[in-house]
Amino acid sequence: MSGPFLHVTSADLAAVAPEIVLALAGMLLILLDAFARPARRAFPYVALAACAVANLFGNYPSGSAFSGAIQASELTRFVDLLALAAVVLSVLGGGALLERDRKDQGEFYALLLWSAAGLTLMVKGTDLLVVFLGLETMSIALYVLAAWYRDVPEATEAGMKYFLMGAFASAFFLYGVATVYGRLGSTRLDALQAAAAGSSAYGDPLVTIGVLAILAALAFKIALVPFHAWAPDVYQGMTTPAVAFLSTAPKAGAVVVAVKVLMALAPAGLGVPWRPFLAALAILSILFGNVVALAQRDVKRMLAYSGIAQMGYVAIGLATFTRPALEGVLVFLAGYLATNAAAFLAVAALSGGEREPHPLADLAGMGRRRPFAATVLTLSMLSLTGLPPTVGFIGKLLVFRAAVDAQLVSLALVGIFGSLISAGYYLRVVYFLWMKEPTREVEAPAEDVLSGAAYILAMTAMLVLGVLPRPLLDWARTAALSLPR
Repeated sequence: MSGPFLHVTSADLAAVAPEIVLALAGMLLILLDAFARPARRAFPYVALAACAVANLFGNYPSGSAFSGAIQASELTRFVDLLALAAVVLSVLGGGALLERDRKDQGEFYALLLWSAAGLTLMVKGTDLLVVFLGLETMSIALYVLAAWYRDVPEATEAGMKYFLMGAFASAFFLYGVATVYGRLGSTRLDALQAAAAGSSAYGDPLVTIGVLAILAALAFKIALVPFHAWAPDVYQGMTTPAVAFLSTAPKAGAVVVAVKVLMALAPAGLGVPWRPFLAALAILSILFGNVVALAQRDVKRMLAYSGIAQMGYVAIGLATFTRPALEGVLVFLAGYLATNAAAFLAVAALSGGEREPHPLADLAGMGRRRPFAATVLTLSMLSLTGLPPTVGFIGKLLVFRAAVDAQLVSLALVGIFGSLISAGYYLRVVYFLWMKEPTREVEAPAEDVLSGAAYILAMTAMLVLGVLPRPLLDWARTAALSLPR
């Protein structure tokens, strides 16, 4: 068999060069773990080097590749950097924790790299089947990471729940793709956009059902209500360095894919039923996530419900669906990555170990014992609340302003109200860190150079991008402009 479909050019390889580097580096780590186990202490550095090389190869030219199945653009470059940044923070902040528990096998770092490769491939796909392949590559690696501490019952439960719910979401995605293909005759987003623009496909009930199934699967990855049930148990049982990745970059990838699908099938802009649907998801996620987080006494579960609410703010931008709103969503996602990853890593550094619960009471007095990590966690809480001068304030401001400009004032008010509620549990963490007297002795792990580097990077991102946001704003605007419209 021959033909253009099998002809791979240098431009095709350049478009997926970061994914190739990450995949090969993961294989190298597996081989090193099998044949050079004494080198395990070097595995974090191998993973970091792989991220650096992947970033170097990420300067690919914009354009289509693999006969149009993949589209490289400033937007995909934006997500590439978010994915690599999430891996870097997870590796830096988690290396010492994993080594202490003798869980620093090469497979952990390989799975992180493979998950990032699947994430970036998913975003580059202009064919829904390529998107599905990337989505599954990312997810399968995360299923294994969820049960990394397989001798801990909570971790085994987390892995099983995430796998079962993820398989259910994947079935929804495939059902949606099959339904859309059956009505429009293609799985390519550009072909779908042409079909939707030239006919009444946008109002076709079967197309609507298919798109709804695709969005439901993506909402599962984002953990929007009512597709959120997996998040609290998985966040609590999964090893914290892996949660730092899971809770940030994959959500950004799923949001970008949702935007691309909506733009392809609703070229004239959102209407009924998509805007009311997304607005309902936003309102439910913000109110449910923030209210339930108030009642949590385990810090990782609290951050899980916090993540549900934070993605509700993103859903406000999706419901608004204007160019400024999408720019605001990208800024929000970039800031959320630095903030949430730093929060999880700091919680791990201030806890008694990955095999132990992470009760809020254990943070009492840690501001005096571990001022560096406690300062990082404090800044994270302020940024998640949306207080200036942190980057979290900039992201929320842009999303809420875009909603107001689009005459969706009620959504913006719900977002502001949710932020006020969230102050109750975010600032409670700050109170425990600096003002509460400890009730028991917590043997927190020793601080190391790599975790210190992770804290410095995260704090720099939270503060510098909050005070001087112009580079991030320009970068997000360039990425948003690369979206077809």
